[in-house]
Amino acid sequence: MSGRFPLTCICIVLMNAAPRAGEALDFCFRHEHVLGTSLELRIEAPTAEMAAAAERTSLAEIDRLAKALSGYDAESEFMRWQASAADAEKLSRDLAVVLARAEHWRRATDGAFDVRAAAIADLWKQAAALGRAPSDEERRTLVAKLANPPYALAPGDVARRNDSLPLTLDGLAKGYILDVVCETVAARHPEIRNFTINIGGDLRKLGEKQLQVSITDPADAAEGAAPLERISLARPFAMATSGNYRRYLTVAGRRYSHLVDPRTALPVDDIASATVIAPNAIDADALATAVSVLAPEEGLALIESLEDVECQLVLADGRILTTRGWPSSAAPRLRLVSTSGDVKPGLWVHFTLNRQDDGIYRRPYVAIWLENAEGFPVKTALLWIKTDGSGPTWHREISRWYRNDRTRKQAENTDLIGTISSATRGPGEYQARFDGTDNTGKPLPHGKYRLYLEVAREYGSYRLIRASVEITGRPIPRTELKSNVEIGNPWYEYVADPAGEASKTP
Repeated sequence: MSGRFPLTCICIVLMNAAPRAGEALDFCFRHEHVLGTSLELRIEAPTAEMAAAAERTSLAEIDRLAKALSGYDAESEFMRWQASAADAEKLSRDLAVVLARAEHWRRATDGAFDVRAAAIADLWKQAAALGRAPSDEERRTLVAKLANPPYALAPGDVARRNDSLPLTLDGLAKGYILDVVCETVAARHPEIRNFTINIGGDLRKLGEKQLQVSITDPADAAEGAAPLERISLARPFAMATSGNYRRYLTVAGRRYSHLVDPRTALPVDDIASATVIAPNAIDADALATAVSVLAPEEGLALIESLEDVECQLVLADGRILTTRGWPSSAAPRLRLVSTSGDVKPGLWVHFTLNRQDDGIYRRPYVAIWLENAEGFPVKTALLWIKTDGSGPTWHREISRWYRNDRTRKQAENTDLIGTISSATRGPGEYQARFDGTDNTGKPLPHGKYRLYLEVAREYGSYRLIRASVEITGRPIPRTELKSNVEIGNPWYEYVADPAGEASKTP
């Protein structure tokens, strides 16, 4: 971990005064390229040293479990087991537990959840390479192979494959890792009062402190966008979200969901987003996938039959359905939610955070904002900073934002970052959207602006990307910006409002 510095973000409480004796402190650590996505740890501890120790324990457990469960590392135990020609093999306890739970949910969902969804994905990718969708015969042949269990588990964690179809643990391995990390932190660090781990939008919480979680709107999944809703829970819980709004497959110019139904070998797009709350993350993870595949009434009935499990579904037609015990509302609601692939109006900024080495790394400080012609920061779309320890000193390293934000604070006092539950995104890939309003919610007038992407790293690099943007209400096509060591593949576009509603030009 040498050379990496913790990033305690404003998603936690701002702390300016020294704590009283015995008073707990709140810390937040963010990392990139963890299990192919991002990691957030929220830790309440008596000291920074204790929080850092819990962080180290968490990272070590994630590394250990990835070596057993990863579907992307050819040397992981899971991938070596798949490639083995042995009739039966003894597995580690971790892999055996995950496989057993996967088979439980395959049976409980009548095949709607199946780790052989990887075989269906491969079928579609192979057909897409030929410029077509799989034929009915190809799909029927594959579905027939899925009628039997994928493997058999015997006492002593011995497993035998029943077929040679490729497997994926994407639907529940991450949840299992969340659970094990929580159990390990609780056992090794009893001084930790509250602990939350969020990997790529799936999370597990320990402790009785109130935690507010924002659920991403599938119609607007940009960083910092208004969430679908915010819920607050004090009790321990796990939450997972599955959706078709971030990952998809394009075949002959048509976009298909990455979620597939093992019973038909067809992509499913009836449900734009499914969020499940459960006592543990492995079940929340699997169930979020399963109810995304099941018909809405089937998925809700399944969740209602389970103890201490709740669910929210966002349907493709805009309806939001919840189980009776969902924290915010028991009544079905109707919202205008576009899930047809249309992009919301506004100025969109796309970028990646580059990998600094072969492992995970902590996020640098990042700010993305717009300034008007007078140089005033009218809108901040994304802000990742550190608020405790040396953080306030290093804020000056994002110098342009820091200087202008002192002026902004005379009129505004807003926090832009929160814990987000959302469908998993790729490693380091982000979208920020300026929605046509300023920081106070007032419409931005048409005119000339300067777009800034600023990145700084403690004892490391500093980079600033700037671009002139003229907003007139008309579309701006994809405009590439220059990459640097910290930010890769940056570009922006302006999506016009199809309704033609526009601000007045000053």
